[in-house]
Amino acid sequence: MGKDNKTRRAEKKNRKIKKLKKLKAQQKHRSITQSSQSSPVFTMFDNPFDHLTDDQRKDLIRGISETHKKGFYESLNIIQDLLKTHDPINLLAIISGYGLSVGAGDAGVQSNEGHALITQSHAEMLQALFLQIPKHDWGTNPVTPNVVQKGFDTLAELGRAFSFSHMDSGRLDASAKDKAIDSIQFLVRSNTQTVRNWGYYSQVFNISTELYSYFDEILLDKLGFSATNIIETFNSMLRTMENSLTERHVILSKLKAIKKPKELILKYHELIGQGQEEADQFYKVNGISKLSIKSLFLMLWGHYDLRMSDSFYFTVEAVSSKTGIDSEITKLVLDYFSYSPGDLETHKTEFLFLDNPVWNKPIIKDEKAYFCPMPQLFFSFVLSSLDELIEKIDKDKLHDRRANYLEEKIEEIVKRRFPEALTVSCVKWRVAERQFETDLITFIDSHAIIIEAKAHKISKSALRGAPDRIKRHIKEILVEPSVQSKRLENRLNELRLDATISDELRDKLPVDLSGIHKVLRVSVSLEDFASLQANFSRFVDTEWLPEDFYPCPTMNLADFETLFDFLEHPVQIIHYLQRRTELERHVSFLGDELDFMGLYEMTLFNLGSMQSENRTEIIITEMSAPLDKYYRSRDEGIIIEKPRPKISKLFNDIFRKLEERSTPQWTEIGVLLNMFSPNDQLKLASAVEVLKKGVNRTWQMEGHKNAIIYVPPDASEYALAYVLFKNGNAHRRYEFIENAAASGLEPAHVKSCLVIAKNIDQDDRPYHYISLCKSSDD
Repeated sequence: MGKDNKTRRAEKKNRKIKKLKKLKAQQKHRSITQSSQSSPVFTMFDNPFDHLTDDQRKDLIRGISETHKKGFYESLNIIQDLLKTHDPINLLAIISGYGLSVGAGDAGVQSNEGHALITQSHAEMLQALFLQIPKHDWGTNPVTPNVVQKGFDTLAELGRAFSFSHMDSGRLDASAKDKAIDSIQFLVRSNTQTVRNWGYYSQVFNISTELYSYFDEILLDKLGFSATNIIETFNSMLRTMENSLTERHVILSKLKAIKKPKELILKYHELIGQGQEEADQFYKVNGISKLSIKSLFLMLWGHYDLRMSDSFYFTVEAVSSKTGIDSEITKLVLDYFSYSPGDLETHKTEFLFLDNPVWNKPIIKDEKAYFCPMPQLFFSFVLSSLDELIEKIDKDKLHDRRANYLEEKIEEIVKRRFPEALTVSCVKWRVAERQFETDLITFIDSHAIIIEAKAHKISKSALRGAPDRIKRHIKEILVEPSVQSKRLENRLNELRLDATISDELRDKLPVDLSGIHKVLRVSVSLEDFASLQANFSRFVDTEWLPEDFYPCPTMNLADFETLFDFLEHPVQIIHYLQRRTELERHVSFLGDELDFMGLYEMTLFNLGSMQSENRTEIIITEMSAPLDKYYRSRDEGIIIEKPRPKISKLFNDIFRKLEERSTPQWTEIGVLLNMFSPNDQLKLASAVEVLKKGVNRTWQMEGHKNAIIYVPPDASEYALAYVLFKNGNAHRRYEFIENAAASGLEPAHVKSCLVIAKNIDQDDRPYHYISLCKSSDD
């Protein structure tokens, strides 16, 4: 039906009025329309094999695989020959001592990730290969610097060769489903082969102690030692080793500072228990007097390395003295976690990469004492080691303890940041005739956060890449808790939107659901599963996920605890979880949860146009470096500046005031503020200072500029208006606020506008008025 003339005239008049209002608003406001990106700078890499045909790709992969298969056995033979020719104890000691040590000082603990020639996994392989050799076949030649370098180079090549030798050109013809499963298998195997840290040391120590001390009496009765005895023993060995290596570094630094050859030679001989006579004899050796001071020092350094193994030998008496644990108990612990030379002689070498026996028994026992070149190795695998120990005694009790501990620990962590009275656990609820139980729900302002805990154990076969086991664990740890929390999210949304629905769940919750505007979900596992939980997009083509699956952020317990410590404002935790959920649906990432935290620190997850690049994988590995440095330093008693999200002082002051006042919907306001990138925050804060000067000069003029309107890019639906006024025109503040809100909501893609108003004559607070305005279309 057509419109009559009266209706057309009315619509034309309304359009004219609207246009005039817009022009008037533009005269009064300074607009910010650009979408700026904050560091880090992302670089796009194209697939270097895109230009090749399928046959060329197959030939290339076949060639890489064959080359590395050959290289694998060549490298293996070189390592075995080194162990049978040179002192294997000292070779392992030097490789571990230099390859796995990092510097620490007032600036914090340094990192060698991304730069180290070898990792802990390489040293583990060397230890296992050493244990394949009976003692009568040990080498006796001294380990010289060139031998050490050869060991470093060959171990690195051995690890690479193992990975690339398993490339299969035939998989290029596989279906999208099989390729996706292959990709996941590759990630799991790579993680099992090389990744060791599932938490920072203090977390690993505390979690393992809290979890397994529950079984102390049972273990003491059955085995003669407790879980606490084990943990304290390896902790003592680790600290003793670190102190010894530190002392060694100090000694070498002092020697290096000596600039006179004879003095250097004497000090070195005194260090190794000799005196002036031996020093003089050494100086008279042909060629010594002609060496430069640098060459002389390097020679003595290489000689001192022959004593490196001393830092890794432990006696029962010494360990018992440091821990206070009875010597008989200490001996039982050391014996249980030891192998003797030759014990792995029949163990198939290829299996060592994905199931190395030294992971659970990192000590080598010989006549001299107990040799342990990597005490930290115990803590890398403490969950599997102690699980395996306890399962033999009471498997059911272990299963219950893991589940109960995880739920208790999550609740403890949550209550550090969120109101204790508004956090409830073990909530039972119904949908029709079915009953469900949710591990934890916490409420803060207008947000509800549902947390599901999964304490399932990751099987060794899954960690070796068995697809059926991987699929099963994906279902248990990632899919089922997400489905469960989504079910509750749907129910809570039904109840909050319709007060007439009767449900006993309402009475079990500490808040009125009508005040809840947003429900978030997160899942927490006890164990890390090859960081797969941080990369849900990889499962899309596997057909392992149910239809209409809505993933939520999933992380292990240690990372969950780090998140709640790293982000000090509750609203930032809320924003982090909300944006992580959104990113799960739109962007493919390669990295772990700590890398996500590093990305958040720098960008607040404001990724601009990259969020719409569905086929692009964003590699964020090593973005956790600032967090790693801070937490590792803190574990060593070194306090450095804590990494914090890059938020302007203006926004940070607003956050604090919002929390203090508990303004209604303050969490929603805080989340909206966090939608602006760090660069945009700084630009806004700078623009406010410029505008403030202008308002002080022109506030008495009609139509003066007194507001900044942030118009977001099309990818965002949130605008921001910042209004300034003075005592002299405070009576017109609501007029200014309404005009600013109207301008902010003007673009079609904007659904919400946060309006902040400040009296610049009263500088006692970051704002005097704050409100979240919604578009009339919503």
